[in-house]
Amino acid sequence: MVEVANLTNSKINIKYFQKIGEVVLRKLKQPKDTEISLVFVCDARMKSLNKKYRGINKATDVLSFVYNENNFLGEIVISVPIAKKQATKRSYPLKSELSELFVHGILHLVGYEDETQAGYNKMLKKQKDILAFLSFGAASN
Repeated sequence: MVEVANLTNSKINIKYFQKIGEVVLRKLKQPKDTEISLVFVCDARMKSLNKKYRGINKATDVLSFVYNENNFLGEIVISVPIAKKQATKRSYPLKSELSELFVHGILHLVGYEDETQAGYNKMLKKQKDILAFLSFGAASN
């Protein structure tokens, strides 16, 4: 199950992201009762979270919080304003950018890391594979 909350003024198709999350969790062979949460936020909230949990006093595009309690895997927080900027810079639809960030966040929840070069390469390959499976153009970027 994927719980989605939109704390921004941007229009977000919640059912779409619930479905994407369910498909990705199945693709990653997570148990059927696995739950995650996805929250779309503004830059101010993201900056506050990034400072509190990572000690970095600026907004970032996506944060993942692993809980792994019972069947609740964790929470993914995405900054919609940063995603919009990145999508514009890449001449990319916002929905695709948000989907890519969501997949990236899910990979962190299931144990992928991108702090080392080897971890980054492994995570990026898996992310591209999943995005290709979802039929996103992002897989080629």
